[in-house]
Amino acid sequence: MKRVLLSISILIMLLAACAPQAQPTDLPPGIEDQATEIAENLTPAQLAAVNAVAQNLGLAAEQIRLVSAEAVEWPDSCLGITTEGTACAQVITPGFRLILDAAGRQVEYHTNEDGTVVLPATEALTWSRSGGIAGFCDNLTIYLSGEVRGTNCNTSQPVVKSLSELLSAEEIATMNEWISRYGLVEIDASDPEGVSDRMTINLKLAGTGTEQLTDPAIQQVLLQFVQSLNDRLMIP
Repeated sequence: MKRVLLSISILIMLLAACAPQAQPTDLPPGIEDQATEIAENLTPAQLAAVNAVAQNLGLAAEQIRLVSAEAVEWPDSCLGITTEGTACAQVITPGFRLILDAAGRQVEYHTNEDGTVVLPATEALTWSRSGGIAGFCDNLTIYLSGEVRGTNCNTSQPVVKSLSELLSAEEIATMNEWISRYGLVEIDASDPEGVSDRMTINLKLAGTGTEQLTDPAIQQVLLQFVQSLNDRLMIP
């Protein structure tokens, strides 16, 4: 067991070492003026989306570019985004579909007309855990734009935070390395069928890379990483 834990620790360190470092959140001199200029050229909804992705990914305003903006009549108050634990009023909600380029990473946001509701729409990873002796019912979604949303048996509404609130710069770099290196990854770590108090665990990574993740040891590192992130998110 000690050897397994040591191997996992070494894998995390190796991945973190080769991953790109997170961008600093402090703005260099002169950036404030550029941010003001950008703000004057954007609608309230567009500016709200830019501010959201800048905060979540720790980017400066000039690193974010509006790729496209499309007026949309969303079918509900959730702006067409269905998430576990969220009730949506079935009412037509005018708004926009925005595509932003954030330092080379394209992300989608859905907004209402005035930008008071801004929701991420590009999922990077989903994870769920249910059953077991403890009766788990956890759901976690990580968005490419940096938001993390989770629910469990004790939450009436999803808990939402940014990656920068939950992870260190090194951990964010490791997460980015997985996303950029691998393509679609699906892991089923559930107990075998028929096991008493069976627990199901499923993870799906929608990476932007081309490599396949077939190494069981790295899959286990990823599962433990996401479970730890979920534990931090759900701390009261």
